[in-house]
Amino acid sequence: MGYIAALASKRGEDVGGLMLRMLRAQSSRVDGVGIASEEGAAAQPWMPEETPRGDAMIGCLHTKITPLDQPQPITQYGHHIAMEGRLWSWRCDILEMAERLGHNPHQGLRRLIEEGEGSYAVVILDGEYILCGRDPIGLVPLYIGESESLIAAASNRRMLWSLGLEAKPLKPGHIARISPKGLEMEQVRILEQPKAESMSMREAVEQLDKAMRSSVERRVRGLRRVCLAFSGGLDSSVIARYLDLAGVDVELLSVGLEGSKDLEAAEEAAEHLGLPIRVESYGLGDVEEALDEVLWSVEEADPVKVSIALPLYWCARLAVEEGVRILFVGQGSDELFGGYRRYIDLYASMGDEVSHQLFMDVAESYEMNYARDYKVCMDQGVEIRAPYTDLEVIELGLSMPVELKLSRDGWRKLILRRLAEKLGLPKSIAWRRKRAIQYSTRVSTALRRIAKKHGKGGLRQLLEELLSLLRGSWKGS
Repeated sequence: MGYIAALASKRGEDVGGLMLRMLRAQSSRVDGVGIASEEGAAAQPWMPEETPRGDAMIGCLHTKITPLDQPQPITQYGHHIAMEGRLWSWRCDILEMAERLGHNPHQGLRRLIEEGEGSYAVVILDGEYILCGRDPIGLVPLYIGESESLIAAASNRRMLWSLGLEAKPLKPGHIARISPKGLEMEQVRILEQPKAESMSMREAVEQLDKAMRSSVERRVRGLRRVCLAFSGGLDSSVIARYLDLAGVDVELLSVGLEGSKDLEAAEEAAEHLGLPIRVESYGLGDVEEALDEVLWSVEEADPVKVSIALPLYWCARLAVEEGVRILFVGQGSDELFGGYRRYIDLYASMGDEVSHQLFMDVAESYEMNYARDYKVCMDQGVEIRAPYTDLEVIELGLSMPVELKLSRDGWRKLILRRLAEKLGLPKSIAWRRKRAIQYSTRVSTALRRIAKKHGKGGLRQLLEELLSLLRGSWKGS
């Protein structure tokens, strides 16, 4: 686990120094550094002063999340592999990836993406070309950048910024082939909007229960203890129940600004669930202190994204304090089951056609939501696992009739509420009204106060200026 990078010269020039620059752009603590070129692969606990020579390289900044995680890149069947993410198997993920790729990494990667098992991004050096790939959902970020002389890929934008490259996300379910000839894109498997299946609420609840149990069980294999970002609401409470049923020790983490009523609600929900909870409140000074670091992880001056990222940042830091490096989250539920207020308005005006908007929001979540959450947690040395982003759960959810998700009288996520009841959750949890995290934690209000304090016309202006300063200070370091 950690961060991966790939770099190739279009002019056949050595890129060793530039690869080091990319890796050094990632400033968070890591447990090891690995680089592979045609000369071979090597990993060590510290940043090397020099690299092997070559016009194509891959690299990895390794973070040991579980005992089975090992230094990367690794070499198998003559090619070098670096992977970020999981395949949800019992084995070490990078060794499983190497076996699944086989002797022909292009064909192996196509098969792996088509099967849709896992949440991962991978870079493979095979001779003079590099393959980059992502699973069909895209929880784990990977970006591509290109200039007249270079093509690069990396786990975050700032590694590409260090080379003067602007970053665009590699789309989920795609393979990018990087060679001296340039960049070629190949679509393998992407989400498609299914036709709505005819099913009753009871049938849908049974199917969703089975899919969610499987999703959580795959994500806790080999684990004894995990943390869960917990609001006391529907999404996180359902995951809490499944984690408990799976037999792992789970600690709930709830954060918010001082005076947030949701902290009290989270404690009450934890008592109903019979699970331990840690509740932490923060002040305006804490928000201002964390802002630069969170913005540098998000890599976008987007007020909504930064507002959502801040509570997750605090949860990740609490998980580390608790000695846990895996944080479960409820992301993905709102888009899949109709959790936003605007869906009700669209349902009233569009009827069943709102299902297309739900599908589009799910398909675009890799860029709108997942990258933000993954990066802000991994920068704290914490891996997120998101059961609602499981391919089986998503395909099932997308196939459900809209009337199982939304009602004409304003209720949202009906199917998930019925599932919560089946799991024995009280009505105070199952039928609790949703509030967006940036408002329920009062983070959005705090950020607007900070912008006003600094005399800015708005929060976006403040964030744009801060991000510009952060990029400028890094270039000067």
